[in-house]
Amino acid sequence: MSGITDTDLDDILALCPRLYAAVGWNAEKAPDWDTFRACCHPDATLAALSSGAASPIPVETFVTSMNEQRATGALTDFSEVEIARHVEAFGNVAGVRSSFIAEMNGEKRRGITFAHIIRHEGRWVILSAIWDNEGDGKTIPASLI
Repeated sequence: MSGITDTDLDDILALCPRLYAAVGWNAEKAPDWDTFRACCHPDATLAALSSGAASPIPVETFVTSMNEQRATGALTDFSEVEIARHVEAFGNVAGVRSSFIAEMNGEKRRGITFAHIIRHEGRWVILSAIWDNEGDGKTIPASLI
C-alpha cells in the first residue's frame, strides 16, 4: 500500500468496527450517533441493497430512520460486529470490504459492507458505504469471510 503508513492503516481498519459499534443499541445502550457521524465525511452517502434497489441517502437521513425504528419499537435491538475485512489503499484513498454479523430483534444475519474511505482534513473518514445481507438465495462466499 503505497503512501500509507502503519498509523494510516490502523485508522482505516478501525473505521468499520467503530461505525458498527456506534450504530448499535439495546435496552441498556443507546446508539452513539456522534461517533457514527465522526466516522463519516460530512457529505457521505449510505445505501442498503438488501431490497435489491439502491437508494443512497445522507448520513442524517440514515440516523433519523434508525431513530424512528428505535422509537416505534420496530427495532428493539440492533448490533453489528465485523468478522473479516480486506483493505486496499493508495495515497489518500482506500477501499474496505467488511463482512459482518448483525443482530436485529434477536435475529442474526450476515452481510458485507463496501466502503470508500478518504483522508479528509487530516483524518480517515467514510465517503460512501453500501451493504447487502444474505438471504433470498444470496450466501456470502467463503472467500469473502
